[in-house]
Amino acid sequence: MKVLNLSVPEGLYVGYDGNNWLQGNKTLIENSKFIYDDSLKLYKATIDASEIVFNEIDNGGEKFNIGYYKVYYVKSDGNVVSDSIPILKSALSQNNIKIYLYLNKLENGKGVGVGDDTKLNMSWYAAGTFNNWTPAKMNKVNDYFEIEIDKAYNKGDNIEYKIPASNNWKPWQMIFNGEVYSDSSQNQIYTFQNDINGFKMKFYPLISYVEIEEIKAGDSQ
Repeated sequence: MKVLNLSVPEGLYVGYDGNNWLQGNKTLIENSKFIYDDSLKLYKATIDASEIVFNEIDNGGEKFNIGYYKVYYVKSDGNVVSDSIPILKSALSQNNIKIYLYLNKLENGKGVGVGDDTKLNMSWYAAGTFNNWTPAKMNKVNDYFEIEIDKAYNKGDNIEYKIPASNNWKPWQMIFNGEVYSDSSQNQIYTFQNDINGFKMKFYPLISYVEIEEIKAGDSQ
């Protein structure tokens, strides 16, 4: 199968600077394959953090070092390539980076379904129409982050939201809108399916996925 003018066997791969975005030699490409982890029910790949190029990016006077990777699903009926997933250098806690993939959520040009363990070392915030776009810190619960919003909505009401990595929205490149990490993406929109007294917003950074749990009248907290 041709990917970026290179013949790559069918499979799931992580592309990054260290394997020249799947244009390296066959050994590098083979070592970039995802392996299914039955205990996690996710695919997993490990890359050397030293092989990521972290470029310095200026956000209004604050500087951050950010690198990127992508996931490539090479298959005979059409390849699927994720959006670029950012890694914040200051979030590294070890020499290796574990990349995770939930294949059922992988979409072409999007970040959902793909994530890594460095994002568990960060703080995450929820901002949207429900709190006047003032980022509120989410609580870490095992391998995800959540926040409960005590505000009533009717069935059919909409909210808009994003998930930044700080209370001042920086680094802008790490803002997750439910589909991609970007400094210029559209707001995500969620429509309530019930009359509710509030809701929980959960962010799963290992697979870049946002879940909203509606709290209906009479539901136990």
